[in-house]
Amino acid sequence: MDRVSMGGLVEMEKVDLARTCRQIMAPSKRVSVLVPTRKRPAMMFEALKSLWDTQSSQQGVEYLIALDDDDQESIDYFQQHIIPHMDEHDIDYEVHVVPRWGYTRLNEYLNYLASKASGAWYLFFNDDARMKSPDWDQTICRHTGKFRILRVKDNHEHPYAIFPVIPHSWYVLCGYISPQQMTDAWVSQIAYLCDIMENEYDVEIFHDRHDITGNPETNDEIFTGRQQLEGNPKDPRDLNSPEMTVKRYQDCARIMWYLRHTGGYNDHFDKMLSGKGPAWDKLEANDPHGLTSRVNPGQTYKVNNTSKEEHARARKQNQG
Repeated sequence: MDRVSMGGLVEMEKVDLARTCRQIMAPSKRVSVLVPTRKRPAMMFEALKSLWDTQSSQQGVEYLIALDDDDQESIDYFQQHIIPHMDEHDIDYEVHVVPRWGYTRLNEYLNYLASKASGAWYLFFNDDARMKSPDWDQTICRHTGKFRILRVKDNHEHPYAIFPVIPHSWYVLCGYISPQQMTDAWVSQIAYLCDIMENEYDVEIFHDRHDITGNPETNDEIFTGRQQLEGNPKDPRDLNSPEMTVKRYQDCARIMWYLRHTGGYNDHFDKMLSGKGPAWDKLEANDPHGLTSRVNPGQTYKVNNTSKEEHARARKQNQG
């Protein structure tokens, strides 16, 4: 792989237009793992190791990682530890140094990495996550040829796909993964409205985030300083704003057009638009614990609080 300067780090301004077009037209890899990270280099190394140690084969799986250009700690750690390890083990990777877009623009990191991806599937991963399932890449590839959002098993027990697996065609249709910060919510709501959410519990990811498991390592400035654009519909960037609702429905329409022309059409979204069917019945079927509640009928959902004690028990069981 051609990497430019900075000891294996790819500078954002280096663009190969022909390569980018080829990636859009014909994915050459099986799975692209997309992981932005900030100031958690050692934790990130462990997250990546959990993926490498459990995948069936290095062939056809690529890792696309984004680092902030002001995060010298992570840049140095990658150059000294992670990049040499990936080179030694012949791991297919690119580490991109990008401007610091910040937490409210978290989706832009994923959109940027998706624009560089060559996979038929995109897996979103976190620096505080751990892959638990062997041969997870093979399991994902069982679905190749489908237009589905894969909802893997996790310790959230939330109806959203917290670590969504997204088909390459989604990016081609929409031109992005998400225009809004809360990518998992964006992707999941569209998937339920279009009835393309598919549970894939043969892949399990453990999310070791402080508010879920009590992990003190993740109770850092990244966690405590995060701002979530949800719950203030007067902000046009908010998940629940009229502006984002319009975009969400437009993405649904693009997807249903695609499915109508590729043989995978269903009438769930059409019935909802015409008032002949419910919007969120598919989501509610995946929410036996009532972790979501309606914000605006037919528009969106929000997350309810879950017992910290319950999450702490899950973390203890995982460590055991």
